[in-house]
Amino acid sequence: MLIDVTKPLYNGINVWPGDTPFERVTREVGDFTSSSVTMSLHTGTHIDAPRHRFKGGRPVDEIFPFIVPALVKISGDPAGKAVLLDRPVTPSEAEELVNGGMVLIGTTSISIDHGEQMEAHAIILGAGIPVIENLELASVTPGEYTVLAFPLKITGADGSPVRVILAENPEDIFHGRGSND
Repeated sequence: MLIDVTKPLYNGINVWPGDTPFERVTREVGDFTSSSVTMSLHTGTHIDAPRHRFKGGRPVDEIFPFIVPALVKISGDPAGKAVLLDRPVTPSEAEELVNGGMVLIGTTSISIDHGEQMEAHAIILGAGIPVIENLELASVTPGEYTVLAFPLKITGADGSPVRVILAENPEDIFHGRGSND
C-alpha cells in the first residue's frame, strides 16, 4: 500500500513565525480556472536543502528525488536510509544519525530542532543531508518502508514543498496501491 504523508496546503496553514503566509487565489478565465499561490518555500511538508543553513550549500534543484528505504518511527541501522520521526532531534541524535550514514531525515514537527539553537539543522545540513519537515505520520504504523520524496526543481532555492509517499512494499510503487484508493 502507498501512504501519502504530505500535509495539504490551504489558506491559513500554520507557518514558521515571520515566513510568508500561504495564500491561493483562484480566478475564472473563460471556461478555465486558474490559481496563483504565494508562500514561503518552507510551508507545509517541505524539504530544507543544505543552502537553507549554509550559503554555499547545495540548493534544492541539485537534490535528486528520493526513492530509498526508510525507518519510520523506529530505530535501526540508518546507513543508506531515510529516518522519519514523529519528533524533533537533539544535536547528539543528529550527530549519531549523520555518522550512521542516513541519507535523509524527516519529522512531523515544524522544525527538526528542539528549541531555538538550530543545532540539528547545522549538523544535518552541514553534512549535506536534506531535512523534511511537517510530515503527517500520525496514522502510520512504525516500521520499515520505502520513501518517495519529490521536491520541486526550483533553481538555486533553499527549500521546496515536497510530496512524500511511503510504500509498505516496494512493489506497490509500480502498482499504485494507495491508501486513498
